[in-house]
Amino acid sequence: MNPLELSDIIPIAEYDKTRDPRRKVAMALRARRLVQLGDKLALHFENRETLIYQVQEMMRVENMTSVDAVLGELEIYNGMIPAQGELSATLFIQLTSDADLRKWLPIFTALEGNLWLKIGPDKIRAEFEPGRTRADKTASVHYIRFKLSAAQQKALAAQPAEFLCTLKEYSVSAPMSEALRKEFAAEIAS
Repeated sequence: MNPLELSDIIPIAEYDKTRDPRRKVAMALRARRLVQLGDKLALHFENRETLIYQVQEMMRVENMTSVDAVLGELEIYNGMIPAQGELSATLFIQLTSDADLRKWLPIFTALEGNLWLKIGPDKIRAEFEPGRTRADKTASVHYIRFKLSAAQQKALAAQPAEFLCTLKEYSVSAPMSEALRKEFAAEIAS
């Protein structure tokens, strides 16, 4: 997938004029690319369109008009663009009460090594961005990647797939819908 460039972004004033319809399209895209893994983990799979929307919203919220500031934002979000053969996601740990935070954040420190994409018999381990987990707790947002071999990419185009969390305390799975599997298979090959 090609990186985001300054030409992909429109000025805030122009964006504000078309924000409502753009937001509707972006929310529908994000909803389609969401995989809920039980009630505590959500995977939001990124592509150019989701990331362009996020940059535009950040610019709007922070009233970002400087070209240098926008270029800095693009650099950050380009780190989330999936490379060929990859799926890239923002993982949200969805905890809403203090009791849940105290109980689950220490458990979720072991998410690395326990989050998988399963295609047929193959399991692909999620690769986590470093620095978001300590021994006693973890961040509520992580950036992850699933790197598929050529054979796994072909399998994704033809076989059912699912996401797995294999933590003893939170063992859940979520099948990938047929439509999402086809969308990912097409993206991953480009």
